[in-house]
Amino acid sequence: AAAHYSYAKAAHLLGIGEDNMKEIPIDDRGRMKPEELERQIQVDLAAGLQPFFVGATAGTTVWGSFDELVGLRAVCDKYGLWLHVDGAWGGAALLGSPATRDRLLRGVEKVDSFCWNPHKMV
Repeated sequence: AAAHYSYAKAAHLLGIGEDNMKEIPIDDRGRMKPEELERQIQVDLAAGLQPFFVGATAGTTVWGSFDELVGLRAVCDKYGLWLHVDGAWGGAALLGSPATRDRLLRGVEKVDSFCWNPHKMV
């Protein structure tokens, strides 16, 4: 829902198709809801689909929201899904104080992949 458009672009370029992407509801702070992610996974599995990838965001383009990675990791582990974090905007928080890293990026060390553009917070 608050994810960057590049996820849809990648799905198109890879031949997966945007119609196979699912938007997961967000909370009032623009963060993906882990319980809604799990609900959608269950719906997809019941329909015979095979989810394989979850694209989280660390610093959404419009709101600056950081998805809650610990909860998303738990859901991904339960269903064997790859968890990627788009930290293009907010990934530079890795360079912040330990308190800032813990508040914004708790659990980042357990994701499967992470990208960031350090210059975007300069």
